[in-house]
Amino acid sequence: MKEHETGVFSVSAERQDVPPSISRRRKLASSVALAVAGAALLGAYDVSAAPADEAKKAAGGEPSVAELKAQVERLTRELEASKQREQDLIDQGAAEAPLDTPVAAGAVAGGNGQGEAVAAAEPQAEEEKPEEPKNLAEVTVTSRRKEEKLQDVPIPIAVIGGEQMKRDNIVSVQDFARRVPNLGVTNTNARQTSIALRGLGKNSGNESMESSVGVMIDNVWQSWVGSTWVNFADIDHVEVLRGPQGTLQGKNSNLGLINVVSQTPSFKSGYYADGFAGNRNSLQGKFGATGTILPGLLAYRASGYIDKRDGWVQNLDVAVTDGKLQETDSMGGRLQFLLTPSDTLSARFILDRTSSTQSMSVNPNMLDPATFADGTVRPTTYSSRLARDWFDVFERSGQPITVIGDPRKVAQDNKLKSRADSEGVSAEINWDVLGHRFTSVSAYRNSLFEPHHDGDRSVADIMRIGGVTVDNEQWSQEFRIASKEPGPIDYQAGVFTMRSVAETLSQNHYGDDAGAFYASNAQYGRLNSTAVGRQMMSASMRELMDTAYLNPATDSYAAYGQINWHITDAATLTLGLRDTFEQRSNSGNHYAIGGADLTALASSIGATAQNLTDALAIRSGQIKPNWVAARQGFDQNSQNWLVNPSYKITDDIMAYFSVAGGQKSGAAQFNANTGEVENVDPENVMDYELGIKSSWLNKTLVFNLNLYQTDIEGFQSQLVIPDEVRPGQFRTRLGNVDGIQLRGIELESSWDVTPGLNLFMNGSYNHAIYTDFKNAPCPPEANKAVCDQTGLTLPNAPAFTANFGFDYRVPFGFGVVDDYGLQWHAYMVDSFKSAANYNASLSASGKQPAYHVTDGGIGLGTKDGKYNLDLVGRNVFDTIYLTNSSNWSSTGASTGTYGDARYYGVHFRAKF
Repeated sequence: MKEHETGVFSVSAERQDVPPSISRRRKLASSVALAVAGAALLGAYDVSAAPADEAKKAAGGEPSVAELKAQVERLTRELEASKQREQDLIDQGAAEAPLDTPVAAGAVAGGNGQGEAVAAAEPQAEEEKPEEPKNLAEVTVTSRRKEEKLQDVPIPIAVIGGEQMKRDNIVSVQDFARRVPNLGVTNTNARQTSIALRGLGKNSGNESMESSVGVMIDNVWQSWVGSTWVNFADIDHVEVLRGPQGTLQGKNSNLGLINVVSQTPSFKSGYYADGFAGNRNSLQGKFGATGTILPGLLAYRASGYIDKRDGWVQNLDVAVTDGKLQETDSMGGRLQFLLTPSDTLSARFILDRTSSTQSMSVNPNMLDPATFADGTVRPTTYSSRLARDWFDVFERSGQPITVIGDPRKVAQDNKLKSRADSEGVSAEINWDVLGHRFTSVSAYRNSLFEPHHDGDRSVADIMRIGGVTVDNEQWSQEFRIASKEPGPIDYQAGVFTMRSVAETLSQNHYGDDAGAFYASNAQYGRLNSTAVGRQMMSASMRELMDTAYLNPATDSYAAYGQINWHITDAATLTLGLRDTFEQRSNSGNHYAIGGADLTALASSIGATAQNLTDALAIRSGQIKPNWVAARQGFDQNSQNWLVNPSYKITDDIMAYFSVAGGQKSGAAQFNANTGEVENVDPENVMDYELGIKSSWLNKTLVFNLNLYQTDIEGFQSQLVIPDEVRPGQFRTRLGNVDGIQLRGIELESSWDVTPGLNLFMNGSYNHAIYTDFKNAPCPPEANKAVCDQTGLTLPNAPAFTANFGFDYRVPFGFGVVDDYGLQWHAYMVDSFKSAANYNASLSASGKQPAYHVTDGGIGLGTKDGKYNLDLVGRNVFDTIYLTNSSNWSSTGASTGTYGDARYYGVHFRAKF
């Protein structure tokens, strides 16, 4: 849909598929508004006519070309001055706007990514137009801080439209991954959320480093990836930008950016309600309301959601009354205000809060082999420890002590719930003056995660509580300036500052059975042979609390700018540069508290010296030494840059190329066992993109193709290494991968075959390998510490990904009778990923075969899109698929994180 701008008005050209009756009503309403405004302008012109013009009229002469040009320029200025009067006329009845259209002159530009300030006065007939997913040729994006057609932006971007999100009930970052090829998400819980593009991103579980794939919500950078553990209700659209970002806004991100844009307040009253009920006791509800508080000055928008759904993993612990785990129980809300004190000044304020609880992080035990890859028998395994006669009491009662190998079953005794909360406030101010737009974005966010995991994944009393509590706070301020006058050059520049502080507290609380589980075979044999020895073995770990505290902090300061040089009408050169200075620091400590005084206990019960030695060895083998680390860190300067030429071959075909460099600062870190400094080096990226964006068949067919190569040196990642304190076990640490290369091709296509039928196909081929990783941690089956993974495919990087499907709408009478004002609609979306390994060490336990996940729905709704009733299904074939896998060790089986199981039900949407 082409856009024509007059002043700050945005008027949409008539679509060719609009029914004639609607088109006539549109034209009539528009003509009335323009005629009244034109009369007012002519009146103003007559009063203010220049003396020279009056003299010319008196002499009977005609004005010259120069004078006519001056008159046109003056009329243009006066039309700009009268826009509020025209808006008033429109608000009085000449036109109305739907709920999703911002109608305030100055509805925050760029703030939520809405681009230019809009006084969108759409005719009443626009509400009669069905709301449906847009063809890619019509999609508007704001990734470059201004409104642009997707097909005119010379970078690879994938867009999930707001109507598609409502229809498909897309509410989470994991849902995004099923709509965008080459996007991968793991989110077992808030802290274990990880986002990757092209197979690479942030391995979750360490607050000392930031993600290489950034997330921005309404122009506010999210410093902690766990803050995305929310439902995204009331969203306008989502943009996924690939390649290094940072020369235009916010924080720098090396691999890409997810830009979430929510709906803005409107001065036109409107309401919507969205409800879903189905199997697994599913109950979801969303609502929104918008309207005027003070006419022409202050508008509001309020929205909220509730999401409840039973889990799909059966708990075989007979003491647990609710046997289904991995449930969903969340709610949240957002309140916005839009202030427009003048035509050139606007401010948008947002307050939001979300909260969710979950019984625990449920990662079923999947593999615990008895031998290593070479056939050597493992001396001690998770299974062999639980097979000790200490645990026979569970078998005798008919209670399975654990479950291994079934992704839909566990046996766990921990009934506590984990909690994830997030809240924030932001203010964006836009001021149009001196031919520029000045923007200020101020924000504060706080996110809290409190886990209560069953660390032993069994019904035994080994570890009562395990997990890392995270309290993350961030403060950010950004100032931007953007040129508004048309010309051969336009530009944007800004400064950004952010402080991010995380407090993390790891807690492992051990129970009565921990000593019998963690004892070596020899220790267990000696202690278990006598009643006194068994008492010492139980006391060795009982009521012991192992805690570790870390306090990473980052102060970031940056200046950036980007310029577009329009060399010709067809050729444009975009250049960008960013300089970031960061101060990174960390402090921490480790303590073991509680537990029995084993020496005193041994004396009181008459234990032997060997009994005491064995009990102390069990404790020291599991508990790290106490340490305290003073605050340490470093200062670092990094750069991002962009060179991006593009050329419009025709109005419908654009080719582009870009080369971009990015750098991410290192991380301040400690050795978890000893407290020694383990700082991590910076990460460097060089990215090349070559693409074409094209529209065919009168813009009904869109075909976009992008080739890329990304080279990364020093990629920051969680590495799995042997544990120095506990032989035979492994620990994670933050480190650098020497070399990685991503190379591939991405396709996005959409075809409006006939009015009402759209087919789409998006896909990618990704060759992601380690180019230099000679000191990689080995998978556990290798039974050695260091392996060379150079040339191997990265984990979490399937070679082929795709999503494809259709959207079909047909009148209720199937074209024969169209007088009901109703239409049938149906859709199907299939997400495909080829075989991949989802284990960080490329262990065989992480192998996932190729799979499809299919969503679909069929229903009935009004043609104007106000009411819809659908029968929908998610993962309709109940595909079981891995998104992450851990290593097995001598004290644990490998575990898997799995995608959501099938659920289905009735979905109702209403818009008033």
